[in-house]
Amino acid sequence: MSASDGVTADRGRSAGARITFVGVLLVALGLALEIAVFMIATRSLPDTSAEWLGGLVNTDVSTLRAAAHLNTQTLLLCLLVQACAALATSLGIAEMMPARYRRPRLGLLVSLWFLNFAVPVGGMLCSIGALAIAAVLPQPRAQLPIVPVEEPEFAANLIGTVSYGRGARLKAELQNSEAGTSFRMTALLAMQTMPARTVSPLLQGMLADPLDDIRLLAYGILDNREKALTQQILVERPKLDAKLHPELSDAERAHANRTLAQLYSELIYENLVTGDVYRNAADQADGFAAAALEHDPNDAALWRLRGRLAIARRDLDGADAMLQRAIDCGFPRERMLPWLAETAYLRRDFARVRKLLAEMDNRAATPTLAAVLDFWKPRGPNAAQPRTI
Repeated sequence: MSASDGVTADRGRSAGARITFVGVLLVALGLALEIAVFMIATRSLPDTSAEWLGGLVNTDVSTLRAAAHLNTQTLLLCLLVQACAALATSLGIAEMMPARYRRPRLGLLVSLWFLNFAVPVGGMLCSIGALAIAAVLPQPRAQLPIVPVEEPEFAANLIGTVSYGRGARLKAELQNSEAGTSFRMTALLAMQTMPARTVSPLLQGMLADPLDDIRLLAYGILDNREKALTQQILVERPKLDAKLHPELSDAERAHANRTLAQLYSELIYENLVTGDVYRNAADQADGFAAAALEHDPNDAALWRLRGRLAIARRDLDGADAMLQRAIDCGFPRERMLPWLAETAYLRRDFARVRKLLAEMDNRAATPTLAAVLDFWKPRGPNAAQPRTI
């Protein structure tokens, strides 16, 4: 803290002390005036007008008139002194209040004046008591500044796939070992309507459940999905044999290769295969995609598929070449940016990762990808820059 700041703080404290002292003096003055009101009121004369009207006393009319005149003057004097006392008390209490209580100033003074004028001494005690209680109570938290917040973006691409809250609830019910078997079975059956890629890891975890019914049902769901894809593969594979289907043209066989590549990649995408079966499915998908590309080398979707498989087997140079070929064949570059960024990340080229992700539009990203984009976006001119390891 500088010397000027210290002087300013000392001046502020001394000014606050002076204001509090003045407030105490004004309250003391108000109290003295209210005591004076009581003393003035004791000097009034008894009013015997009611007894005189009833014939109970014989008093001269002029005497009654003089007493009434004196009492009227006493009342007016009491009201005047009480008004001055209420004003002094109101000013004093207002000066002793914290700054946050003094707004609006005029409204505060008028309220205090009415209270102290209508309730002599009692109004002062109530006001001072309220200030004492406020001082004892815990201080409110500092108010945070009001800042503008960006309007949430609507992810239109999730309209048909998102079922809010259902997945998390079903997952919690399945993993709760204390829940009843029938209840968990119901939750497991309900997961059949959810995307296979989402529920496959959870179902595979259920294969180690201590309950036989849960294990068998989870295995059955996974096995049914895998059999559905395998059945389609068995339907397409014979189309590649010219002896079995001599009537098929090269274009139709290329279409069969393309379909088989997509089916094998679907096994991988839905997490239905692991280990050696996973590697075999990846090799089959890449082989059939390559065969289909021999007939149509400008198929951007197949180049993208091969690029993703190359990333999975850590063939980063091949992945970059295939993904770039997909872009050259018409695949939207923005949809390819996450895969290009992944290859850069695996190379530890973090500067390129940030550059590629900066080209993406946050509004079109899924919630998961939006979190990734937010993590990698630049934080300002003084933010730390990633280094290539």
